[in-house]
Formats: sequence, C-alpha cells, structure tokens
Amino acid sequence: MMFKNHKINTSLSDTILIDKISDHSGHNAAIYSLAKASGDNFFYSVGGDGWIVKWPLTGSILDGVLIGDTGGKLFAMAIASKNHILVAGDIHGDLFWIDINTKEILGRSAFHKGSIFDICVINVSQVVTVSGDGYICLWDTEQRLPLLSKRLSSQGLRCVIYDPTTGKLFVGASDNNIYVLDVMGFDQKHVITQAHQNSVFALNFVPSIGLISGGRDAHLKIWDLSEYKVVSDLPAHWYTINKILYIAEFNIVVTASRDKTIRLWDAESNTLIHTLDVQKGGHFNSVNTLLWNTEHQILISAGDDRVIRKWKIKRNDF
Repeated sequence: MMFKNHKINTSLSDTILIDKISDHSGHNAAIYSLAKASGDNFFYSVGGDGWIVKWPLTGSILDGVLIGDTGGKLFAMAIASKNHILVAGDIHGDLFWIDINTKEILGRSAFHKGSIFDICVINVSQVVTVSGDGYICLWDTEQRLPLLSKRLSSQGLRCVIYDPTTGKLFVGASDNNIYVLDVMGFDQKHVITQAHQNSVFALNFVPSIGLISGGRDAHLKIWDLSEYKVVSDLPAHWYTINKILYIAEFNIVVTASRDKTIRLWDAESNTLIHTLDVQKGGHFNSVNTLLWNTEHQILISAGDDRVIRKWKIKRNDF
C-alpha cells in the first residue's frame, strides 16, 4: 500500500541499505524511551512496566539486565554522562535518579504534577524536563535539584530539544504550538502558533536543515527559524509521529509513528527512501522511540509491542 502521495526515491533506496540485526524482548509493557551513555557499549530502555533495562549494543547476547524498578509507568529518560546518572520520568510527574554503575536508585524528585513526557540533556550537569502540567524545569544532575521552572501552557508539554549553538530550547505542546525559549532564564523568544493541527509530539534540530517537527496530525514539517516559517510540510505517516532522528552520516531523517512504521527520508529532497514495517521485520504496534549509534551504524527502535529491534544501515557503493 503506497502511503498518501509520496513515492519512494528508488535511486536512494538502492544506495542506502538496511538490514535487520536482532530483536530484544523482556519488557512487560510498551517501551517509550531509549538512551545511551557516551563511550558505553550498552543502551537503556524504559517503559510502562516501570523498568530500566540495560542491553548490549553489539554481540550475540540478546538478554537485558534490569537495573531499576520504579513501580510506575516511565515515559522519558536521559543520561548525564559526567556522573553516569540515568534520569527517568514517570506518569505521576516523579523524576528518578539511577546510578547505572551500581544499579542503585539514588532518589526520587516530586516536582511535576503531570506525566514527564520528555527529558533533554543540556550539558554534563543539567537536564530539562517537560510535563503534562505545562511546566518546563531545569535540573542540576549533581545535586538532583530543580534550578528553574516555568509554565508555558495550560495544556501538556510533549517534547523538548536543545540547540547548543544558540542556547535555544524548542518545546512542542498539546496546544499545537512550538515554544522557543532561551535556556538561560527560560525567556520566551517566540511561539510558533498552531504549528500542527494537533499536539506536537516530536522535535529535532539540525543546523543544516532547521527545526523539524512531527505531530498527531501525522505531518512532518521543517521550519526556517529566521522567520519561523514552514518550508516543508509532508503528510509523512497515517498516524502520530512519535520520534524524529537525524543521521548525519547518510543525511537522512528517520521518523517513528503510531502507524507501526519507521520511515527514512532524504534530508535534501524530503523524499521517502525506505519504510520499515512488519513485512520487513518491523513492529506490530506503535513505534514510540528511536536511537542512533554512530560507531556501529545501528538504528534501534522500540514501541508498544514491547520489542526492541536493531537495524544496520549502510551505503551501497556498487
């Protein structure tokens, strides 16, 4: 079934090849977030079962190791590499601090009054959380304390991305807006109103491309930030876009969707290269999250089917 009005770019689909590597199972509920520590040969997952699980990035071992059980549904995760602290946010708005070396839950911070939907690393000692309560919060990962908070919307905040070159934060919200903030003080620089026809679920920022957004309207948009105007609007999926990745080595954008597919796009022409669906060894349910490992050229995906799938991406030089 060809989706919407897009045709696959056959020349690029022949050039960029994708091979399924393996599946990892063990979670008892949907998986919502993946993360990796710098220089580590492992990656981590969190999900609706409240588990934090450590998985091997390469090799023949497929089993994961449980390093923490929070007892509540976890939607978001990030790793502060300086002190190897994994930060995970749950459905109740609690933030958990886990030492990934000792497998010890160091503490739980109760600040947000709604689900923590996304966590973004700012630097080696700071992360930002966004929540269903409409608040954004800056945290000190060494002291495990909130440094700054601000309510942006009367509705939930769904995603956040940071541009270190300009010090700007981009926040996608359930009011359909994208908020642009200065990381120092959370001063509001701009609001892209009605950026999507429904909630903004996914964001990424690529200096050579601009701001990339995806929403419950299933559209993938690229924004020119000099005028905050949309320069590309693709009806990219059938349902919600949950995650957006950019892979610089191949100059491709990767999207994960509730329609059970992963799609790869040529970042230059905005054309479709590949669709990974169940017929190609993909997911049976919503694909919620993605992770890219540059060293091994591995794409990792996970979602509602409770399975983590690994894909090798390579270029065919003919």
